[in-house]
Amino acid sequence: MSAHQQLLDADALLSRIAQRVPTNLRENVVIIGSIACAWSFRDIFGNAAVATKDIDLLLRPAVDAISSAEALGQQLLDQGWRPHYPNGQEPGGTDTPEEALPALRLSPPEDDAGWFVELLGSPEPGQEKRRVWCRFETDMGHFALPCFRFMPVATCGAELSNYGFRIASPSSMALAHLLEHSEPDKTPISALHGNPPRYVKDVGRALALWWLALEQSSAADEEWLAQWQRTLHSVFPGNLEQMKAAAEKGLAVLESFLGDAHVIAVTGVLAAHGTTLPSFKRAFGDLSELIAEL
Repeated sequence: MSAHQQLLDADALLSRIAQRVPTNLRENVVIIGSIACAWSFRDIFGNAAVATKDIDLLLRPAVDAISSAEALGQQLLDQGWRPHYPNGQEPGGTDTPEEALPALRLSPPEDDAGWFVELLGSPEPGQEKRRVWCRFETDMGHFALPCFRFMPVATCGAELSNYGFRIASPSSMALAHLLEHSEPDKTPISALHGNPPRYVKDVGRALALWWLALEQSSAADEEWLAQWQRTLHSVFPGNLEQMKAAAEKGLAVLESFLGDAHVIAVTGVLAAHGTTLPSFKRAFGDLSELIAEL
């Protein structure tokens, strides 16, 4: 666990966030990332704890993402949530290019909360760039929603929770990571030791989710394969073979970096569960076989 992370309880956090999100906006929110992972696997060891500091709120559909971001962002700011500005960026104005605007990251009013929410957006259909920034306005200035091209995969089949918003499934999030890195993102992550490239963390996350799925269910392979097929037929109809090849390439980029990915995983989504490197490597082989069955 990094110095900037703590073990957080997903159930408690999701309940707190639901209290702050207006009822009319909850149906537009999908929880993704570490908190979604912890919530989905909370039955394995009797808790929903995860080591993280950020809670990702994805706003969909794309046509409503900007208006949802403006309404939700402004409400949280009005409630005293405190913005964080990564890399020294500040809110911009009308003349600020979208790519120079910060994402909206907000911590709750409590000084010792130790976590923040970040607003993300769904991409427009046909987006080819890895990430597109979409401007939205608040009373504090202009911010931007980062819209990643494979988010529709990550959110496909998201389960409606008793909090009123949906929570992404591990299998769909894992598939999105694999597809995203068929062209590996080599951008270094400065917040992690050794500045590993983005693809090591993300594809390692996909593998960690698969490891947890194997711990949770003896039918994980059937469940994941069925969900993947539904997702690909929904998001990429008629392109199953192309997407299968992309997923194979996405996983293959990790083979030489399994040790690095394991270190990141056991300080993140596996922090409350733990696994050995040999077990992690076996999961890699199992996941490779699963993709071959698509």
